[in-house]
Amino acid sequence: MVRKWFLIVLILGTAVPASGGGIDNKQNFSSAYAGSLSRNAATDGADAAAYNPAGLMHLKNGTYLEVDILPFIFDYDHEFNGETQTANTKLIAPMAFGVHKRDKWALWGAFTINGGGGETEYENGNIITRTVENLMYAGAFNPAIEPGGTLSQPYAYAKSYDYTFTTGVSYALHPMVSVAAGVRYVRTDKEVDLHGTYKGDYILAKYDQEADGFGGVFGIDIHPSDKLNIGIRYESQVNLDWDTETNGSNPFGLILLNAFGREDGQSYARDLPAVLALGLEWKILPKLTLKPSFSLYFETDADWDTQNYAVDGNSFDLALALQYDVNAAWSLTAGYLYIDVDMKPENFGIIEQMSPPLDCHAFAVGARYRMTEKITLILGLSGYFYEDATAAADLSTGRPEVTYAKTLYQGGIGIQFRL
Repeated sequence: MVRKWFLIVLILGTAVPASGGGIDNKQNFSSAYAGSLSRNAATDGADAAAYNPAGLMHLKNGTYLEVDILPFIFDYDHEFNGETQTANTKLIAPMAFGVHKRDKWALWGAFTINGGGGETEYENGNIITRTVENLMYAGAFNPAIEPGGTLSQPYAYAKSYDYTFTTGVSYALHPMVSVAAGVRYVRTDKEVDLHGTYKGDYILAKYDQEADGFGGVFGIDIHPSDKLNIGIRYESQVNLDWDTETNGSNPFGLILLNAFGREDGQSYARDLPAVLALGLEWKILPKLTLKPSFSLYFETDADWDTQNYAVDGNSFDLALALQYDVNAAWSLTAGYLYIDVDMKPENFGIIEQMSPPLDCHAFAVGARYRMTEKITLILGLSGYFYEDATAAADLSTGRPEVTYAKTLYQGGIGIQFRL
């Protein structure tokens, strides 16, 4: 049992500024999303290529280019043995969308980060390094690593980006019905660094992982009246096998990795789950639009290798936004999002420990300013407030009782050009 758990700890590293989405899947692609948290039936911008590609048929004819800059500030806490270890991180993620719309058809593309998306650094270690220390102290790696010592100057770092490129075509079958289909390419790049000093010896367990895969995106948009629009999107699963390189480790780090059969060239499956997204836009008053969204993440169907047991059910999120059109130039938005994750903290591997997937309540405000007929500025700000979760101590793995806590703030500034 100790060996199985430690294999999970050392192998499955990543870091994600988790926001709207499931355990791995993310939805925070645009400034309009940051300002509303509900875009599954969007028809008013190029970012609909990511949220409601069939809804692009409601845009005016032309070529649209949108670039979004999304800053993140997040705080992750591990509380154990009467102490709190914290990761405070800031990062900026770029996203981009392009659409060429002509009458009954449109070509579109998007660059997004559909999983991962950040860096996490615990400068004084965290629950992972403490558990590793407990295993070494207990003699789990004796005689290669002598028992009875402590790990000084512990450090844990992980970086992960799932770069996603999507392109497709949309077509209007009828004034009330449009469809879309596209192909997606995901390129995953991950880096993990765990180190410290044990009995005077420096231990460095460091490795890189890369994977890529393809998937499909399909959409339907139904527009029964000028007051009502329905968006449906399905993203297929993307199969990802992470090829691992361990040559960044020193001899003691390699002892830990090799003790569990982890060597250069081996791979670990961590598929990006399929997604079903539903949305509605209902103009309840001439200037007020109601925008609910629902997204379901098919995590139980994905191959997560040694962690297939860890997920009890599929994650989902529910969102509700309001848009008020002040005048022809300005629109204001506000939104609420609830995320439900069906994974017990006792089952977290390093992926989840570095960035815990917790149930969440999020709130957002935003604005859209049509500067000219061709240029639109989009602003958004959201805060994610996660519910604390505690994993009981497990003597068989060396993990003490730990409470995971986190908060996340996201901003967004985007500009859209219509050529």
